[in-house]
Amino acid sequence: MAKKFASLERIENDRQITRETDAPFLHRLQSGLLLALKEQGQLSEMQYRRAQERLDRQYREWTAKLRENP
Repeated sequence: MAKKFASLERIENDRQITRETDAPFLHRLQSGLLLALKEQGQLSEMQYRRAQERLDRQYREWTAKLRENP
């Protein structure tokens, strides 16, 4: 069975991605990477849950900080 993989076909609207401008996107990207690592067996269920909880907490803290200082 062939391995499943994704490939980049083109880049549109190329720009720098930062926490300040793209916090929701970065959070989803990092969450997806954690899930992929778990599904590949690189992270145990416990490691995945702890990492996801930490990521979620960092995201909440960061977005709260952005709301306080627009």
